[in-house]
Amino acid sequence: LDKDENQDDNQNVSFSTKVSINETKEYVPTFAERIADLAETDITNFATDDPDNNIRYIGANPNNYVYFNCSDYSNQSDSTCEKWRIIGVFKNMTKEDGSKANLVKIIRDDSLESIAWDSNGVNDWSTATLQTTLNGEYYNGTYATGALKNDLTRNAIESVVWNLGGTAYESSRNALASHWYGYERGTTVYSGRPTTWTGRIALMYPSDYGYATAGGTTTNRESCLAKELYNWDGSGVSDCKNNDYLFKSAYTQWTLAPYSSTSDLAFDVRSPGYVRSSSNVNYARGVRPAAYLKSSISLSSVGDGSSNSPYQLKIG
Repeated sequence: LDKDENQDDNQNVSFSTKVSINETKEYVPTFAERIADLAETDITNFATDDPDNNIRYIGANPNNYVYFNCSDYSNQSDSTCEKWRIIGVFKNMTKEDGSKANLVKIIRDDSLESIAWDSNGVNDWSTATLQTTLNGEYYNGTYATGALKNDLTRNAIESVVWNLGGTAYESSRNALASHWYGYERGTTVYSGRPTTWTGRIALMYPSDYGYATAGGTTTNRESCLAKELYNWDGSGVSDCKNNDYLFKSAYTQWTLAPYSSTSDLAFDVRSPGYVRSSSNVNYARGVRPAAYLKSSISLSSVGDGSSNSPYQLKIG
C-alpha cells in the first residue's frame, strides 16, 4: 500500500503479513583463538619456535594464569578455584575419537604433592600408579589432596593421545629442548613399552620446560635453547631456569618422559633447574597435573592472566 494514495477502495478489506527477525550474534572466540590473537603482537611473552610452531608462553612470570578446578565457576576467585598456568596452544592434537584440533594445554601452578611415578618401579606410563591415580581418584574427585571438584571441571578436559617417547641421552649434546621435542614424539622406549597413551591427565614434558624460558640479559633465549637441559644448573646459564615459569626451586618435578635404556627410570626437572633421568620411578617427586582443554571452551571478559587477576573460563 502506498501511504500517499487514497485508500477508500480498501475499506473493509483484510490484509495479513509475516515479519521475519534475523538475530545477529557477536562471535565469541575460543580460548585457543584468544591466545593466538595475543601471540600475534606480543613477542615478549610468547614464542612459536618449536618444530611445529606451537604457541607457548615464555618467561619468569608471564600473564598465563587461569582459574581452574573451581568449586563455583559463577564466582571465580582464589578461594573457589586453583591457579593453573597456560603452557600454550598445541596444533593438531589427536583426540580420543581420532579427530584433530588446536588445544590449550594447562598445568597446575604448584605441586599436588610428592608422589611416586610408579610405586612398582616400572617406567610404563600406561600402567603407572601415578597415571591411574591422576585419571582415577584425582579425576573422579575421591583423592585426598586437591582432587577435581566437580563434573564441570572434569567435562572441560579433553581426552587426547599423549606421546610417550623417551631417550637414553641426558648429558650429551643431544639433550636440547628441540631434541627432547623429537624424543617425546618418537618411538624410542624400553623394550615392550607403548609409545602413546590416550587419557585426560598427565605431566609436562622436558621440552615444555625447556621451551618455557625467555632467557635473560646474560644468556638469551636462543642461547638457552642451544644449551643441554642437563646443564641448566650451571652458574653461567642461570638466566635459563630463572626466567622459566615452569621452574620450581623448592622441589624436583616429574616429567612424562621415560628413560629408554632401563625399565625403572624416568626424567625429572631437579630443583637446581636441570633435567635428569637418575630418578627411579618409585621415588616420590613433585607432581603437577597437566591437561588439554576442550576446543569449545572460551574465556569470560574478566581477568588479564596475571596472578592477581587470572583468566576466567566460561564453563557451565
